[in-house]
Amino acid sequence: MRQQLCKKLVGTVLGALLVAQSGTVLASPADAEHIVQDAIGTEIAAQKDNAKWQGEKAQILEELRQLKNENMWLGFQEKKYSRYVRDMQGKIAELERVQAELKKIENGLEPFLYEMVENFSAFVKSDLPFLPEERQRRVQFLEQTLDDHSLALGEKLRRVFEAIDAELGYGQSADTQSALVMLDGKETHVTLVRAGRLGLYCLTPDGEHSGIYDKKLKEYTMLPNSSTDAIKHLQNMIDQKRFTELVALPLGGADK
Repeated sequence: MRQQLCKKLVGTVLGALLVAQSGTVLASPADAEHIVQDAIGTEIAAQKDNAKWQGEKAQILEELRQLKNENMWLGFQEKKYSRYVRDMQGKIAELERVQAELKKIENGLEPFLYEMVENFSAFVKSDLPFLPEERQRRVQFLEQTLDDHSLALGEKLRRVFEAIDAELGYGQSADTQSALVMLDGKETHVTLVRAGRLGLYCLTPDGEHSGIYDKKLKEYTMLPNSSTDAIKHLQNMIDQKRFTELVALPLGGADK
């Protein structure tokens, strides 16, 4: 750089001297010095401008390099998120399909629940008349549940199944309770003995007579004395909660 500057200065001085000699009067030393100073100043200014331009050029090239890298990164991100978007669009479409299917199920589930509760109520009415108040409260609870618009269908379905499960449990249990029933044409205080859904029997307080509920006649009918001991034995096992042996029980109507 310094050699180039020197060469340019020498050329500038020689040129100035030649110009001066071409006139009628030779340039004085002062004029020559002035010419040299002007040339030096001009060259220094040019060198500064060139250095400034080189700095700006390097900065511009660096910015271009950064912009190129950013453009590559943005291109990669665009491709990546495009795949994400396509994947999410597929998932959304699947969720919309499932939601539509659930809506169809929901539209069919509500009338189905009403039908189930109606059949449930009819079954309780036609079944053996044990625990009437408890079972009727359950039916009323289900009817209120279906009419409660604040409850979700899932909760309504759960309650219906819960009630059905309770009814199924009666078929695997046995109990006794006191009641007033019509037996042999008159009201009689008896002990009801239930053997699951196999049969609903009654025993008079003195233990001398027994009866069975006839679902067709919807009333209690007397049992022969030969069946009374079996009913009493079943009562004792239920009260003691010790089912140690099989008991031959009459089924259906009275075995007269």
